[in-house]
Amino acid sequence: MDRRILVVFVLLGLISLAADMVYEGARSASGAYLEHLGAPPVASSIIGVGEFIGYFLRFVSGALASYLGSSVAFWGFVALGYATTVIALPLLAFAGLWWIAASLYLLERVGKGLRTPVRDVILAEVTEGVGRGKGFGLHEVMDQAGALAGPLLFAYMLLNYDYSKAFLTLLAPGILAMIFVFTAWSLYPKIKSVEVLPRKVSFRGVGRRFWLYTLSMILQSLGFVHWAIASYFLKYWGILGDADIAILYAVAMGVDALVALPIGYLYDTIKFKSLYVAPITTLMITLLLTAKITALAYMMAVLWGVTMGVSETIMRASIADIVGRDGLAVAYGIFGVLYGVSWSVGGFIITFLLELSAPIALGYTSLTQALSLLMLAVLNRQISSESLRH
Repeated sequence: MDRRILVVFVLLGLISLAADMVYEGARSASGAYLEHLGAPPVASSIIGVGEFIGYFLRFVSGALASYLGSSVAFWGFVALGYATTVIALPLLAFAGLWWIAASLYLLERVGKGLRTPVRDVILAEVTEGVGRGKGFGLHEVMDQAGALAGPLLFAYMLLNYDYSKAFLTLLAPGILAMIFVFTAWSLYPKIKSVEVLPRKVSFRGVGRRFWLYTLSMILQSLGFVHWAIASYFLKYWGILGDADIAILYAVAMGVDALVALPIGYLYDTIKFKSLYVAPITTLMITLLLTAKITALAYMMAVLWGVTMGVSETIMRASIADIVGRDGLAVAYGIFGVLYGVSWSVGGFIITFLLELSAPIALGYTSLTQALSLLMLAVLNRQISSESLRH
């Protein structure tokens, strides 16, 4: 890795670090904030729809950027996506009604959807020489350093001031994120894997393994409790207060940072077998949340961080290894929109079941995660068979 590419890699990490301070700080008490504004339980699921919007836009931006075949388009989507996020969330300081707050949280997901697939293409390119698992893992460590600092800053502001001042404080890291974006763009204006691509969008190159992998992750996401839902019920059930919930999220993000690099190394060693972690931890999250015990809520947060570490590191690296370079941006987009739909739908189902009956919610999660593990087992067997033939 030459020096310029190394600097760009570090800048991509710093962008994520600063941006994560903004959106993870704001998301840390998202459900609790809605409850504070008098929102009904279903409002926490509405925030989950933001995952669908964000993931759908990952598909749109990935496909459109691939069609344009331009480095300017790729960097433009990255810049627009981050700008949307760092502007929308501080505006929560002025949201006096829960539906306005929910709308701003949804707008933040628009920004994430626009930038993520194209940024991951750039990241996959600059980490090619060091091992994608390690590269994505190290990026996730930097990313999660911001995800830890943001909720801690937000919790401090809640303890000493109020929600309005807490949200306004997020402007500072947002400005830093945009400075880092334009610096990286100026240092690495030409993305090699983009400039050589034909200007077309094709779905043929993703392959059978990609669809099997995607099905497994869809099943996993159907039972994965969104933090907005978890934080809403933590306050709704009287388990924790607002600042405590923000701190709990900081715990989750700290764990995410700690596991990202080891998970990345594990992926480089055993590849797709490392994905078995996600369905197991997803099931444990629902089990610990429905116990309604404060100490177990902290254990739940730890496992939530582990699950996100897997999601943000090896789930992304896996796609780069399954799909050829010419279909990578589209593959990230397809995976994103399907994962987003399933996570959003699953959020409404889980919210309804948590209100209805904790054991039923746990049974639902058990079923989805067992099926996810089954699909992963089929994928790994297929990959092992192909390796033996070659």
